Amino acid sequence: MGWGERLQNMYQYIFFAVVLFSLSGCVFYSTEQASPSTPTPTLLPALARLIQVRDDAIIVPLPQSPPTFNAYLNDTGYEELVGELVFGALVEIGPNGQYYPELAIEVPTLENGGLSFDGLQVTWKLRPNVLWSDGTLFTSKDVYFTWNALRQSGIFASGFDLITDIDMPDKLTAVVHYSRFYPNYRLQFGGEGTGIFPAHYCGDVANMLRWECNSKPISTGPFILAEQENEQLIFTPNPYYWKPNRPLAQQLIFIVNNNAEYRVGMLKRETGYLDLWTQADELDIAQDIENITMFATNPPRFMLRLVPNLSAFGTADSSQPHHIFTDVDVRRAVRHAINVPQIIDTVFDNRAVIADTELDRHRCEVSRYNYNPAVANALLSQVGWFDEDGDGIRECHGCQFAVEGTPLTFESYYYEEFGNPLAQVHYQIVDMLAEVGIEMIPKKIEGINLWDTWMEDGIEMRGNFSMNLWDDGYYGIDPTDYLFDMYDPRAIPTENDPLAGFNVMRYRNLSLIAIFDELYMPIPDTRRQQRICQLATILYRDLPVIPLLAFPDIYLINTRLQGVYPHIYDTVTWNAEDWYLEE
Repeated sequence: MGWGERLQNMYQYIFFAVVLFSLSGCVFYSTEQASPSTPTPTLLPALARLIQVRDDAIIVPLPQSPPTFNAYLNDTGYEELVGELVFGALVEIGPNGQYYPELAIEVPTLENGGLSFDGLQVTWKLRPNVLWSDGTLFTSKDVYFTWNALRQSGIFASGFDLITDIDMPDKLTAVVHYSRFYPNYRLQFGGEGTGIFPAHYCGDVANMLRWECNSKPISTGPFILAEQENEQLIFTPNPYYWKPNRPLAQQLIFIVNNNAEYRVGMLKRETGYLDLWTQADELDIAQDIENITMFATNPPRFMLRLVPNLSAFGTADSSQPHHIFTDVDVRRAVRHAINVPQIIDTVFDNRAVIADTELDRHRCEVSRYNYNPAVANALLSQVGWFDEDGDGIRECHGCQFAVEGTPLTFESYYYEEFGNPLAQVHYQIVDMLAEVGIEMIPKKIEGINLWDTWMEDGIEMRGNFSMNLWDDGYYGIDPTDYLFDMYDPRAIPTENDPLAGFNVMRYRNLSLIAIFDELYMPIPDTRRQQRICQLATILYRDLPVIPLLAFPDIYLINTRLQGVYPHIYDTVTWNAEDWYLEE
């Protein structure tokens, strides 16, 4: 998986890395005795009891074991996969990018009165007669409990810090009060693997990290955990599932095997049916196997981009210009000098797509930055960069921000955790920029050093860079928080306000303030769409980051497995109740 929530989850990641290590690592099973106040599940069989694997079982091999069922605690992707099966959400997003109600009976909006006109109150009407898998009624107490547990346990989850209280006028109504409008309120109790916890079962609201239900959940979803043995998770239908005649599968089994070639072999032999987030080596093995199909999500999720520093190196001061990259025409020249189709072909085997905006999923149309070295050369000369000494590297001769004679050369970081493909991309860009007289010097670095906090001397936070190369993206369909943190001038981190946001480019376009202020108001969705696309146009014009390409999530699916429909708005098990094996 990519580093899609790299920025927004940085502090949460650092915190949980320390906390979970202190709790003896990410293990799927509980090493502690259950709290005396925590009820024992009544429907789940004892883990020592072995269940016969059915011939029609849907088997999914995983490269690693899910660390938990609680997707609020981890961000590996695997906890989302299994959490989706048991912890139902109030609202989710379908493959068409539209919200749909799950444990709620409708999506709260201005039009139906579920969202107040000031945006400070959201009324959730819950689906009646929904039961947990132990037969207990699902009620508004569970909604309150979920928020209260996150709050009391000190667990960060986007938007929950804005909730001031939740009223429960009856068992099927939860009224959420906010200190300010939260644009992504519809996914407040939903999203990728996150949902509602059982108030009667999970335990102490101040001790979420140690809940037994993190590893032994009960369910409002289509399945229950029936067995957990030797890194094998067997799920069977939830007898109280609220959807009639679902799930279709009688067994869903996850088996851990970290050998990629073996997992592909399982799909070929029909001892496995789905491979998740498939990497290049696996795709190469599977491409000629007749009973395996490749599925790439569209639109893609993560965008690879160059990230220039628009402020003077090492100053973290947006009022002091970077000698090269404050000039937007230099940034445009860089983009025109890069042959993105060649990179997609030679590095990613045509399994990525060209990107000019990260707002494609909102159908925001912008023109394409085509590969055109002649345009790049013309732009650089136009703004005062020439190679007068004939060494192949341009120098400043009349440029706006650099001292006369300064060479057009800079260092660029890329993070080593991505692996060899990112290094290949970086070195290809080095060669392409050299063709137009730009010298880029690549440097590999650990991501934590690049993205660390101000207090820990994070390179980007402190402005100690000229240009970096990394991928990022956002979940769901409302990008307001993500875009604000990245591009609003008020989100520029400084020594006096290191937590302002993640606008590490020090991009300062004051016209964005009014747009973001409106996006943080309860406006109609049509108006929100217009403002988001206005942002797309401005970001395309200003190039505070230089988009290159985007990565779809890729899955391998055995042709017998039906009903699977991966998309970027939720984890692949979002509709696991519809999965079945074709005879």
